[in-house]
Amino acid sequence: MKGVITLICTLLLPDFPSASAVEFHDGRLYLIGDDATCIQVLDKAYQVIKSIPIPGISGKRIAKAEKADYEASALINLHGKTYLMASGSLATEKRRQLMLLPLPDGDSATMQFIPYPPDFTTQLLNSGINELNIEGAAVVNNTLLLGNRGNNTWPQNQLVLTVPGFWEQAAPAVSVVPFTLLTPTPVFTGVSELCYIAEKDLLLCTFSSEATANAYDDGAIGDSYIGWIRNISRKLSQTTLTPDGMLNLTAADPAFKGEKIEGICLESIQDNILTLHLVSDNDAGASRLFKVSFTITAN
Repeated sequence: MKGVITLICTLLLPDFPSASAVEFHDGRLYLIGDDATCIQVLDKAYQVIKSIPIPGISGKRIAKAEKADYEASALINLHGKTYLMASGSLATEKRRQLMLLPLPDGDSATMQFIPYPPDFTTQLLNSGINELNIEGAAVVNNTLLLGNRGNNTWPQNQLVLTVPGFWEQAAPAVSVVPFTLLTPTPVFTGVSELCYIAEKDLLLCTFSSEATANAYDDGAIGDSYIGWIRNISRKLSQTTLTPDGMLNLTAADPAFKGEKIEGICLESIQDNILTLHLVSDNDAGASRLFKVSFTITAN
């Protein structure tokens, strides 16, 4: 199987820093930055509808040592309501936090901030994760997947399997499985986001290469990729998960050169053509949006 991608449009966002996740809900895109002081809401044509400030902070960017480092997002259903969930990376104590925004009409006053339960993070570290760096999230039926990104010192990606709302349970089910690449890339490539497409039972995964030896420091940006796993709901019991295929975005279109893809979401499906939105962070205070069509073919 191979992936075919066609760039529909792209837009630089010079005033929104460090895009790290994006979700699509009810015709709107919700854009999160790992050091941004707001969530930006856009329409499908990338026109800004509004910005939702994160309470208690100001300016354009949050200082690196102080940020919650929201790197992963997913749409979750809790108690009959839909929420945009953003997860900190867990790389430091300040980053062990979740943010919940009720949709579609949430605002600063209705944002919730939930610390990761210490027992949960301890369990992750005791389950084969050497260094915590949560960069991706997706809900597959009743399972919440969290993607832990490796680095050049610990060159192993992992998927954490737990339940949506795990923070509300005294002892939530949790397991960690290696997330390996079918064909190794020239340099280590870390998972950067997850996206579940229920209609196809398909998990999309973005990956990027970056010259960094740990979960805290940034490094030189390399290539970015889209990977996919078919029939993912039937594979969650496996001891290792591996993408069925991967597409090098830089090789597919020069517009992706030097862009560290950090987020992905689905807008629509027509036959086997997926309309997706990708976001990138250039580590210099700007972000870029990409709207693409994507198809997985048999050969």
